[in-house]
Amino acid sequence: MLPRSAVLLLGTFLVGTASSEVLVDQQPAAGGGVSRWSQLWQDPNGDNDLDSDSVCWQDFTLTAQTAITHIEWWGTGASELGFQIEIWPQDPGTLAYQPLAVFYYGEGNPPPVPEAMFATTAYATSPGPGGLTHFVLELASPIVLEANTSANPRWFIGVVGLTSVPYATWNWAQGLGGSNKSYQFIRGGPIFWSLPEGRALVLGDDAVSCAGDLNGDDAIDGADLGLLLGNWGNAGAGDLDGSGAVDGADLGLLLGLWGACP
Repeated sequence: MLPRSAVLLLGTFLVGTASSEVLVDQQPAAGGGVSRWSQLWQDPNGDNDLDSDSVCWQDFTLTAQTAITHIEWWGTGASELGFQIEIWPQDPGTLAYQPLAVFYYGEGNPPPVPEAMFATTAYATSPGPGGLTHFVLELASPIVLEANTSANPRWFIGVVGLTSVPYATWNWAQGLGGSNKSYQFIRGGPIFWSLPEGRALVLGDDAVSCAGDLNGDDAIDGADLGLLLGNWGNAGAGDLDGSGAVDGADLGLLLGLWGACP
């Protein structure tokens, strides 16, 4: 039987206790869908100004103050130096769909300060569907964000591959099941534009304690089996191995975890 920790790294973030909540659940499109560049070249001379540098952000909204502790994303390409994670509010100077980060990367004076920005290599990886890589990051210190209001109607999270290879790219996969928009900066140009598809992203406010407990009743039983079978062949609930579809492999994992949660 697979340990529960292994199932966490193989599968989608699933609610396992009443205190856990999935805030964003945008599973990757087949083969990555419409992937977009999101990478920064780390110039050893410190200039960091390659025309192919790019950052993508995905929007999300919160109805209450929330401490984000769990992030997942999918993509392909160069990120051997890790990732930069950043969170920005909506640009308060416009009604347009636009993160305040446009003035950071557009060299505003003075540049605005992000709500959060850090580089990390502390994530786990596993194969994702269609040749993608699935990244899972559990945050030691949560990112606390306020509820969205009319003054800040949405948050934006950026996931940026860091590479030492000039002109190499990391491609953030398209995500399904949530927002159908995202935003991108490309240094050459420069270009700032909204995109007509979302990014593959999962955000949660707590770690999984009981993977396979699909209905959150602290047990893996017939009710969870029914949910898995009801979503057979589709992504989402019951896709325990993150393959992009609920199938026999997921059924085997669920049966191996059968019983009360620890």
